[in-house]
Amino acid sequence: MEIPVGGDIGDEVHTVDQVLIFTSGEGKAIVAGKEQAVGASDVVVVPAGTQHQFINTGKTPLELVTVYSPAEHKGDTVHKTKEEGDKAEDEGKDEAPEWSQQSKERNEKEGRVKESGGPYENGDDGRHEKN
Repeated sequence: MEIPVGGDIGDEVHTVDQVLIFTSGEGKAIVAGKEQAVGASDVVVVPAGTQHQFINTGKTPLELVTVYSPAEHKGDTVHKTKEEGDKAEDEGKDEAPEWSQQSKERNEKEGRVKESGGPYENGDDGRHEKN
């Protein structure tokens, strides 16, 4: 995600945990009313239900990667700007997968929770070339 010079993400509260990893630029994080400067290589954790805001205070775009747990967006989602993300959400094109909103018990019952073997079949983590 990119926050333009002078821009912000808007004052928000999510029902999921959020981790923001800043890759370039300078900004200000306001989490639960506490302010802190942020920049490249900084990581901010926002627990579910916590009010937060991030503001670009620098002279270049503030770039970051956001991770939600459980998922709050489709698995293949990439938003270059807040506006692009807001539009996709408003149009219903970026909804969290149903499983991410279900209880652990329900996902276990439906076979979505693996107790061994990694995230892929036969323990394959998907990172290696197949022969």
